Amino acid sequence: MTLLEFTIACMLTFSPGRYHAPLAIAIVHAVEAEPAIFKADDDKRKTAALMVAVAFRESSFRVDIVGDNGHAVCAFQIYDGAKTLLVDTDACAREGLRMLRESAHVDPEHPVAFYARGPRFRSEKAQSISNDRMNLARWVRAKTEREIAK
Repeated sequence: MTLLEFTIACMLTFSPGRYHAPLAIAIVHAVEAEPAIFKADDDKRKTAALMVAVAFRESSFRVDIVGDNGHAVCAFQIYDGAKTLLVDTDACAREGLRMLRESAHVDPEHPVAFYARGPRFRSEKAQSISNDRMNLARWVRAKTEREIAK
């Protein structure tokens, strides 16, 4: 199974019956162009699964979404991101990956905390968000890999 097929399968687990190809392709392009976020992720499925989990929680995979009173844009809810991210799915995914990588570097124990809360990444809320996204990524990856093995 290719990384694209894996990514689409993960997305369909969360949101069956929807067309996810544009965002899935953008996630895969971003992930394949960069080193994996995590060690022992040679197939980059952990990284892709985290991106899927974050995009699901942030936007339900909607690329054109605006949140946080107009401050957060695209599927990854990039705070104060360029409005072009609403129509440039590849740029949205690249920026989401860049921010997730930075977040994992800032706080390896809670890799999504800085992404979620910026300077308040040590807060209980930020750590809770990180735990949720990481657990969701692990769950969808395991579920998808079990389905692949059948």
